[in-house]
Amino acid sequence: MKKTIALLGICAIALAGCSSHKKIIPKEEEKPAYEWYNEGIQDYINHDYSEAEHALTMINAQHPGSIYAKRATIALGDVYFAKGEYILARDYYRKFIKLYPNSKEAVYAKYHIALSFYKARNGYKCDATPVREAIKEFLDLLDKYPNNPYKDKIYYYITKSVEELYKHELFVAKFYADLDEFNAAKNRLNYMYKHFKNVNFNDEMLFLLGKVYYHLGKKQQAKEFFKELIKKYPNSDYAGKAKEFINESSH
Repeated sequence: MKKTIALLGICAIALAGCSSHKKIIPKEEEKPAYEWYNEGIQDYINHDYSEAEHALTMINAQHPGSIYAKRATIALGDVYFAKGEYILARDYYRKFIKLYPNSKEAVYAKYHIALSFYKARNGYKCDATPVREAIKEFLDLLDKYPNNPYKDKIYYYITKSVEELYKHELFVAKFYADLDEFNAAKNRLNYMYKHFKNVNFNDEMLFLLGKVYYHLGKKQQAKEFFKELIKKYPNSDYAGKAKEFINESSH
């Protein structure tokens, strides 16, 4: 019995000794900033993003305030952008703009902030926040940097974003209309009519507006939307349906 107790005591002491012994973490090798940077960029080119992230992060750890720390900030944004980690990418791009607002690379960072929202879209049936933010950021970029080198791409992305936002709003309006929630559908469609009135693909929106107002008993207003649809899109399939509603409301 005494022998067992003694053994338990020895084990307890041994375990206590192990728990108090701290694991030794090897110190990161010190390297010149340019070496870390070159390694990080080469890893990025080779799509080895974890190694690129490590090398570029070490620049800020070992050489804060250096010219390579500046370059590493925007390069880390590119690494996370390539990985599809857009929130982290935006953090680094915004950090770069805050630290170096007059740098020529600030336009690049601003463009990629907008593009990161565009890339984060999940289709018109999903949350429209990314596409709204993309439009806002692209417009802000044009406002702050009107002569930026990305103008053609920006106009393309804005056009695509507006088209997707239109589809999203119409999808939600149709969802309410299908549930006979005509007031909710009307509010959504009135918003669309105000903000998307001049797009060249809104025949379905005008038809749905007329249909919703018709079901709400506001037949005169419904007629106005149907007439606008027929005038703007005489060859649309919805134009024929609009004529049917007009004929029905006349009886």
